[in-house]
Amino acid sequence: MRKEPEPMEEIHKIRAKLYEEHKNLTVKEHVAKVHEEAEEAIRRYGIKIKHLSHVG
Repeated sequence: MRKEPEPMEEIHKIRAKLYEEHKNLTVKEHVAKVHEEAEEAIRRYGIKIKHLSHVG
């Protein structure tokens, strides 16, 4: 069997970790955690985005 390239191994490890962290959360808890993590990434990397309260 062929070994996966290192970047793919890294992606699989990250996805497995996220699955373990989120698997027992309710939908509301999951959404809140994802929102919190997204806000942290936005602050950490200085991402500038326009906030839309309603799309329609």
